[in-house]
Amino acid sequence: MGGKGFTGDGWDTKSDYNIAGNPNAIKGGRITISLSEFPSTLRIIGKDYNNEFSGYSGNLLYQALLGQDPITSEYIPMLATHWDISEDKMTFKFRINPDARWADGKPVTADDFVATWKLFTNPGILDPYTNRKMQTYEEPVAESKYIVSIKSKVQNWMQFFHIAKGFKLLPAHYIQNLSGKDFLDKYQFSYIPGSGPYVIIEKEIAKGQSIILHRCSDYWGEKEKFNTGINNFDIIKFVVINDESLQYEGFKKGEIDILLIRKALAWQEKFEFNEVIRGLILKKKIFNEYPNGIQGICINTRKTPFDDIRIRKALAYAFDRKKYNEKLFFNSYIPMNSYFAGTVYENQSNPKIGFNLDSSKMLLSDAGWIEKNSDGYLIKNGKIFEIDMPFQKGMDRYLTIYQEDLKKIGIKLNLKEIDLATTVKLGDERNFTLLPIMWATLVIPNPESAFRSSLSDEKNNTNWAGIKDKRIDELCDKYNTAFNKSERIEIIRQIDKLLVEFSGYILNWYAPYQRIVYHNKFGYPEGILSREYGIESVLYLWYCDTKKTFEYDEALKDKNKNLKLEDIDNKYWLMLKDKKVEK
Repeated sequence: MGGKGFTGDGWDTKSDYNIAGNPNAIKGGRITISLSEFPSTLRIIGKDYNNEFSGYSGNLLYQALLGQDPITSEYIPMLATHWDISEDKMTFKFRINPDARWADGKPVTADDFVATWKLFTNPGILDPYTNRKMQTYEEPVAESKYIVSIKSKVQNWMQFFHIAKGFKLLPAHYIQNLSGKDFLDKYQFSYIPGSGPYVIIEKEIAKGQSIILHRCSDYWGEKEKFNTGINNFDIIKFVVINDESLQYEGFKKGEIDILLIRKALAWQEKFEFNEVIRGLILKKKIFNEYPNGIQGICINTRKTPFDDIRIRKALAYAFDRKKYNEKLFFNSYIPMNSYFAGTVYENQSNPKIGFNLDSSKMLLSDAGWIEKNSDGYLIKNGKIFEIDMPFQKGMDRYLTIYQEDLKKIGIKLNLKEIDLATTVKLGDERNFTLLPIMWATLVIPNPESAFRSSLSDEKNNTNWAGIKDKRIDELCDKYNTAFNKSERIEIIRQIDKLLVEFSGYILNWYAPYQRIVYHNKFGYPEGILSREYGIESVLYLWYCDTKKTFEYDEALKDKNKNLKLEDIDNKYWLMLKDKKVEK
């Protein structure tokens, strides 16, 4: 029944897996990191849950049934010690570790899994995507105290991943018998104990200012292999600073320990002060396999004349990525020619569009835009070729150059600064012509969530460009039932080429690394960040190095003392990839 005497015969498990942390890591100390906004809720599910804080803290507070090997991505034990996939790949069983405990000391059981699934399917939590995803499974069955089974209604290789890795459990004794509305109201800003290594003490929350996570002194998984060298800080403090310049000043003063640097200009010019030169602050470019997402100008192909691919390509030919990179970004970036740039899923044979105003003119002429008015703008049927394009702060550095180049080919571009929330609203409602946006993306692609034709006619999803392609739909269906990873990679590459040929975005650029700066008092594994994740991995991988902390404190007192510098570039994960360690 999964308890004492369980042998695991006939089940899958894993014991010879790689560990994520440094086995010599020291427990203790603290780290402070900034948030750009205070979370609207502490819940990990339901309305408004998908915020910056949950992205940082979700895995620290709550756990899924399984984890993944940090190098091979194979499944490893977490809350569950064993698992089983039926021959038809539709039914999944898990054996929960009898030692697993919630933060309040009660055992984690199969009933917790069932109660969490019921909550996630409740429309009252106002989370339609989660509702739909969980409703692709039949109601799970608690076969015993520690064994739970669940059957998928669809044959899709991602179904096991979602339920094993993406589904974080909540305690039944907190959530069962609650309506969706009651759950939202009761736990809008109340902490539900999780099974993870950290807890929140509600009375310490400073609304609008900070949230503190404390390491559990009696964490059930403390001595489990998957916890080796990770979850080291006694205290993780999140402080809310919604202005980049104030974040910078707070970091310089030592009020924040680490910053992610998104802008090439800031990286180039803001971090050459004394503490950086002396080694008290380190700069790092981490080359890992973090997915870059999609950055570009989305074109609403539902609207005329942008439903004409010649117009879309003409706009792309006028976008001088090489000039922007050289003149504005210190050659920091690589042109993006893929919707999966820099990953194994990128199709290297994708068409590549460079800057060429003559090509733009030819395409516009071929599309019937020939005549010009006295101001030099193209006219057709008495109307000027005029585009209104909102943008977010900072984009005007290159968009004003784009505006000038469009004028050379007879197109009038009107620019207006807006904020991110307005950008998302315009995109979700399809109320735009051209709209710059940067999309984060999943480590494992899910193409139908953004590119399926049926989403084009619906609002409030990410198919902003209005992509409709039967072949892409067919490939999405094929991808869902491809249980071989090599086959899935090939399918995504085919989708990638079709997307680029469709020209629904004027693709911009990406960095094959992540830029961070931090105070030189921490220890970490060789890769510094995890293989496929970003700065959030610092919170569980790093630790306070007592020797470094002592030397750092001494150097603060003695202005003539310098600390040991490290190489700016860290290519640990690239070297592993080159050695084909990954399966």
